Amino acid sequence: MIKFVKAGALTLGAITAVALLPTAAEAASPQSLCGAGYVVVKDGSRAIKTKKGEQLGVTYLLYNGRNGKNCAVTIKTKYVGKPSYTYVGLNVENGTDAGEGGWFKRYAGPIYVNARHRCVRYSGKVNSPDGKKTALGGRDKFANCT
Repeated sequence: MIKFVKAGALTLGAITAVALLPTAAEAASPQSLCGAGYVVVKDGSRAIKTKKGEQLGVTYLLYNGRNGKNCAVTIKTKYVGKPSYTYVGLNVENGTDAGEGGWFKRYAGPIYVNARHRCVRYSGKVNSPDGKKTALGGRDKFANCT
C-alpha cells in the first residue's frame, strides 16, 4: 500500500513537472509568432523602456520577401505570465496602419501589413500589471523600405 501511494505521488509529481514546462507561447520568438518565411529586419528590434530606463519588453519588426508583408510583435521581458496592458503597432508610409493592444500575459501581436515597396515604422508598449509603470519603444521614423 505504501508503495502504491509513493508511485501515485511520483506520478502526480511528474505530471506537475510536465505542466510547469514552458509552452510554445511562453518561449515564443518573433519568428515563431509571425510564421515561416519571416525574418527580423536590420534595425528590427527595439527595447521597450520606462523613462527611468527599466526594460519591460522588446518590439520586433519582421519581413517576408515572398509575400511582401511585414509582421510586428511586442514580447514582454518583465511581468511575463501576468496580464498587463501590452501593445504593438505597425504603420506603412502613405498606407495601412495596424495595431493590437490588450491585457496579455506574454506578447501582443503578431500583426501584419502589406508593405512591398513601402517604408514602415513600428512601436510597442508594455505596462506593469498595476499600471504604475509605462514603457514605450519602437522606431518613430519610416525606414526598412522594400
